[in-house]
Amino acid sequence: MQKRNLTKEKIIQVAFLLADEIGLNQVTFPKIAEKLGIKYPSLYNHFNNMDDLKIEMTVYLLNKLNLKLMQKLIGKSGADAVREFAYVYRDFAFENKTAYGLFMNIPSTEDEEVNHLARETTGIIHQVLDFYIKDETHLIHKSRALRSFLHGFISLKFLGYFQNAANSEDSFQLMVEDFILSLPRK
Repeated sequence: MQKRNLTKEKIIQVAFLLADEIGLNQVTFPKIAEKLGIKYPSLYNHFNNMDDLKIEMTVYLLNKLNLKLMQKLIGKSGADAVREFAYVYRDFAFENKTAYGLFMNIPSTEDEEVNHLARETTGIIHQVLDFYIKDETHLIHKSRALRSFLHGFISLKFLGYFQNAANSEDSFQLMVEDFILSLPRK
């Protein structure tokens, strides 16, 4: 790859591909450079270090997630919106399995853009749940409950749990429906 064709987005995409192949923690500038066919010092023109790259990867991923959520939720409300959010979020995590680990491992509290995008995701959840809940504190609690059950299911599935006779898709559907039943009725 010629240096002038090298962009942050290309580097991020290659880093994600490489992470899928060898694991996120094994990705290094020399390995990315090898995949791109360049010398690794060229990467420092775009990123200060691997932590900087991982933050930018997280920004890229959160933008992609938030856009997908907003597109899929257009015209939906109530139980339909909760279901759509849950399934889109879960499917996004499964489609981006290696990258999803960034959500849990990035020091996001220090990066303004990551924080902004995480608040945007929370805002989407609040819009979905606002159909049911007007009290801000209750809305925060239910938002945390939704995110926690989604992340818990995703994490356990990634770790290889849910191998017994019960279908994990049925379990997920049951959890979503139980969550919806826990919401106040309008």
